[in-house]
Amino acid sequence: MSSNDEISLIEQQIRELAAKKQALLNKGRQEVIQKVKSMIAEYSLTAGELGLSGRGKVVGGRKVAPKYANPQNPAQTWSGRGPHPKWVKAHQAKGGSLESLLIVKG
Repeated sequence: MSSNDEISLIEQQIRELAAKKQALLNKGRQEVIQKVKSMIAEYSLTAGELGLSGRGKVVGGRKVAPKYANPQNPAQTWSGRGPHPKWVKAHQAKGGSLESLLIVKG
């Protein structure tokens, strides 16, 4: 058997193992989905009660107080969660620190 034949055989085995892995993951996922559906039905839960919008996304996270403010425009604030706003990135690009943008509670 040549090296190329061995490589082809190994690649085929890898594809077969990957397919088996995916099948097992799918089976486990389906079992979990059935259990969850059963519990939802048993307790008559709604998507809203579970924090879902009905499109599969979590909605209605709690409001978080702003932690940072733009010194040039204090109306622009950021909680520190999620992506950095443009004004924060610009401030940091000029060598400013995130700590310097902290809102001081007095």
